[in-house]
Amino acid sequence: MTPRPGPRPGHTRRGREVHGGDDRPVLRRSRIALVLALLAIALFAVACGGDDEDAGGSAGGETTAQEGGGEVAPAGSAENPFGATLANGQYGENYNPRKEDLERALYSADALPSDEMAKNIVLAGLARVAKPVDQDKALECWKKNTCETGTGGDITVGLADGFGGNVARQIFKMEFILQALTYPEVGKIIYTDANLDTQKAISDVRSMIAQGVNLMVSYPDAGKALLPAYKQATQRDIPVALWSNANIGKPGVDYLTFSGQDICTIGKNYAKIINEELPDGGKLALLGGTPGNTQSPEWQKCEKDALNPNIEVVATADTNWTRQGALQAMSGILSKHPDLDAFSYDYGDATVGIIRAFKAANKPLDVIGTVQSDDNPLLCAWKKEGNPDFKVWTGSALFTQGRIALTAAMMKKQGAPVPAEIIIQGQLSRVDENSCRSDIPANGSPTSLVPPELQTRMFGE
Repeated sequence: MTPRPGPRPGHTRRGREVHGGDDRPVLRRSRIALVLALLAIALFAVACGGDDEDAGGSAGGETTAQEGGGEVAPAGSAENPFGATLANGQYGENYNPRKEDLERALYSADALPSDEMAKNIVLAGLARVAKPVDQDKALECWKKNTCETGTGGDITVGLADGFGGNVARQIFKMEFILQALTYPEVGKIIYTDANLDTQKAISDVRSMIAQGVNLMVSYPDAGKALLPAYKQATQRDIPVALWSNANIGKPGVDYLTFSGQDICTIGKNYAKIINEELPDGGKLALLGGTPGNTQSPEWQKCEKDALNPNIEVVATADTNWTRQGALQAMSGILSKHPDLDAFSYDYGDATVGIIRAFKAANKPLDVIGTVQSDDNPLLCAWKKEGNPDFKVWTGSALFTQGRIALTAAMMKKQGAPVPAEIIIQGQLSRVDENSCRSDIPANGSPTSLVPPELQTRMFGE
């Protein structure tokens, strides 16, 4: 609010009034006018300050200044290149992330959701990367199942994972923890790993409800079996945010929202590459994750629908998203189809198992690979092979979904209208000799927003 213009203190429109003789009544009237004018200005200032706080104040005592110094660009302005439609500070968030953080996690701003509110949530999640976090505390929380943040905050957040037994899930866990530590109102973090046990996954969610979590992030490796537990949390007003395109039940009704890449587009992009690289046709294998997961079947169907008629899908197999699972699955495929020309998969780290299967079968790696995530083990294994006939395309691992999901739930607690889905556009990039990162550990991720030095502490040199 802008105060309306009023008389300046000590000044009148007509100047000082002179009536001749005794002017003390005039002086008294002037003093009264001066006091009233100052009071009016003070009241207007208080009113404006109150409006600003309501419209743009941020939770937890945050300022609306961008981390690193300088004023934050207003929403929708030319200085905010990402298309945020919320004012910074609204729902306690900043919607102007650092460009380098956005590009590391998503490759480019073109990957941002087309839905305005979904885009705002992604931008808010990425903007928190700039906030300073105690890495010692983050590592402590990562190693424990329950962690006190030390802030004294009254919010408890939970990460109920259906399977935490691979590198990707452990990096995702750290992204979630780092994000939680940017909220001073978060005082406790709870983590559970069902290890592919459906009944434990269900009991883990219900246990978190019983422990009084205020919001929950989860991945239902067992699929729809988790719906009753998620519904129970929703009925208790506990926002539940799923990720990696875990689209089960009725998002926005049975649970708050789900995030993920446009999985069908990923499948179509896989098909486009396979069609171009094998113009004369060939044999293709499709590998997925855990039995019952919602992600793998979707991209596989979309890839099949977009393949040229001369591309034959000779096998589809689950791997549990582990190197050993991928090794076993590909070994079985190669025993039946030693002339395999290409494979598509949705986990980069476990692709190392596919490479091992080719070596164990004494088959040269003269194949085409399309892989959803760009994990460093795959990138460095590809470089070590030094085989120009082994052509691989990868996309961002999108571990930042741990941050986005948590922020979506936090914004819901602030009254934000969170959409039922937060879809990020998938993009693929050809692996080359510069893709392998030497500044992160062998099990690290180049597109994770976990700092390289913290990745090294997690996984060693």
